[in-house]
Amino acid sequence: MKDLGAFSKVYLAVQPVDFRKQINGLLVLVKERLEAQPFEPKSIFVFVNKSKSAVRMLYWDNTGYALWSKVLEKHRFQWPQKGEGGKMIISPKDLKWLLQGVDIQKIKVHEPLQFQETF
Repeated sequence: MKDLGAFSKVYLAVQPVDFRKQINGLLVLVKERLEAQPFEPKSIFVFVNKSKSAVRMLYWDNTGYALWSKVLEKHRFQWPQKGEGGKMIISPKDLKWLLQGVDIQKIKVHEPLQFQETF
């Protein structure tokens, strides 16, 4: 698995996916649900199963598609419930938190400030 920091765009499918689907089935979902091109460089596509106990991530790896899975033994992923059109675009940092069990929709960080001039 590539380091998640290698990806500049993380597409998250909000609705659960039937994990009997393999690479080709997920590629169709990337196009239809996520409205993206599956071979976009530096993009990763993330799916969850119905029980939110497993995640699959799909990405193009220069010579072919790579599919990565994680299955939790005890807990459930804190999967976002709201997304525009059934999808969200999140940062690689948010993806790392999501994989660690953090509810990324409840995280509140300081807003960046921009000033036109100083004192």
